[in-house]
Amino acid sequence: MKNKVPIKTLRSRPRFKVYTKMSKEEFIALIQKHLEIHKSQMGGYANKEVAMIRLRTKNRTYWQPQVQIRMEKDEDNPKFLVVRGVIGPRANVWTLFMFLYGLSGAVFITMGSYVVSEYLVKGESHWLWSLFFAAGIALATFVASKIGQYISKSHLNKLYSFIDELLIDAKFYEKRKDLK
Repeated sequence: MKNKVPIKTLRSRPRFKVYTKMSKEEFIALIQKHLEIHKSQMGGYANKEVAMIRLRTKNRTYWQPQVQIRMEKDEDNPKFLVVRGVIGPRANVWTLFMFLYGLSGAVFITMGSYVVSEYLVKGESHWLWSLFFAAGIALATFVASKIGQYISKSHLNKLYSFIDELLIDAKFYEKRKDLK
């Protein structure tokens, strides 16, 4: 077993999945204990299905990441608890960025079809600028997300260390072959 939690590094929302022999109630108590220990830095809650952990800061930023942890019994081996986590921005930030990407794609596809049709019929199209507008929305959204990731890098490191400490105390197993 490693000393670090195996976090799969998807650039936008890193994930982890580990197993522990603790019960849900014990794991929830462990989360609450760690939140109490780190109450000056971390805040959040834990209930029977999900836990949410956020950083406490005086000035809450729009880019501030959070950890969402789901706990469920392993179907194949009921004596183990599966702990899945996602580290990322708040839901409203994530939804905004997905909306902007979807909007730019819809404008590009719709207007791209119109531009091509008009060009084939008339030999010219005055709507070509809309394709650059859609690409500009996508590019601006991408640049804004990269800036947000850079701004929240220190917050992300604090969350990573909190999760490492929490799951090491829970004596986690990272792969199925480790389960005995």
